[in-house]
Amino acid sequence: MFGTAADARPLVSLALHGAVVGHDARGAETLTPVEHAALRPGELVRYDIRVANAGADPAQRLVPIGRIPAGTAYKAGSASGGAQTRVEFSTDNGKTWAEKPLVRVQTPSGSVEKVASPGSYTALRWVCARALAPRTSATYHYDVKIK
Repeated sequence: MFGTAADARPLVSLALHGAVVGHDARGAETLTPVEHAALRPGELVRYDIRVANAGADPAQRLVPIGRIPAGTAYKAGSASGGAQTRVEFSTDNGKTWAEKPLVRVQTPSGSVEKVASPGSYTALRWVCARALAPRTSATYHYDVKIK
């Protein structure tokens, strides 16, 4: 029996991996899986989100999301990912998104909006302009610092 066009579709899976970033005696970067590490304040954890499309069709409108765990702070500038992606951040657990989120602060002259500090981010996402082709994968990275 032959498949129909209705049978063809993307089949997307996501996997999240975290690793403590360290350095060996020569200064080269080392990564230790978080499952095998005792996390201490000041340490850096790198998260990788691997997105795979095992399907026969491209995965359109892909938007991987990474959470900033409680007790950590996003490291500014650490987000990286596939070509033609835009990174957006949230300060309210994903209710709103912006490339440079704004927060309202009270000053002696009244309430004003200012750009949020990266330490106040609760999540980030990659808005992909291109589809993920069939039988391919992409990886997105970001770092957080243990408070």
